[in-house]
Amino acid sequence: MKPSHAFLIPLLALLLLAGNAWASPANGIEVHAPWVREAPPTARVLAAYLELHNHGDEARTLVAVESPAFKRVELHRSEEKDGMASMARVTKIMIPAHGKVGFEPGSLHIMLIDPAAPLKSGDEVALTLRFADGSSLTVSAGVRRSVAGAMEHRHGTGHSMEMRQESHGEMKKHGHEH
Repeated sequence: MKPSHAFLIPLLALLLLAGNAWASPANGIEVHAPWVREAPPTARVLAAYLELHNHGDEARTLVAVESPAFKRVELHRSEEKDGMASMARVTKIMIPAHGKVGFEPGSLHIMLIDPAAPLKSGDEVALTLRFADGSSLTVSAGVRRSVAGAMEHRHGTGHSMEMRQESHGEMKKHGHEH
C-alpha cells in the first residue's frame, strides 16, 4: 500500500508563506520581512527594516537590537520637516496589543554601525530584538538592494550625507550631494 502525499502540498504552502515571518510564541511577537539595505563595501553605517506584530493582549516595548555583525546597533526615527531631514535616536518603541509597528525607509529603522565585514546582496544578518520584559527574539535579515520607488533613508547608498550630533539629541542632515 502506497502512502498518500496529499498532505504535503498544504504543508509546503504553509511553510513557504511563513518563510518571511519569525514568531515567538512565548511573547506573542512576530517579525515580518526583515531586511538590511545593501551598501558599498566601505560603508560604515547600514539600515535594517522589518515589521513587528504583537499578537498578545498586552503592549510590548522594544528597547534594543543587537547584532554580532556590527559594533553598535541603535533604534532611530527619520523624518522630514520644512525640507530638512532629521534623524533622532529612539530608546524604546511600543508595539500595541494586537497591533503592529513598521520599520521602513524614511521612518523608524535599525541603524547598524561599523560592520565587522562588508555585506552584499544575498548575505544574512542576525538581529536580536530585546524587549523591556527581558525577553528576546533573534531573526535573520537578508541583505538586499532598496526597493525601487521607496522613500529612502540614504545610508551608504552612494549619496553623500554628513550627520552630526546636535545638542538636543537629534541627528541632522547638513549636506546632500547627488
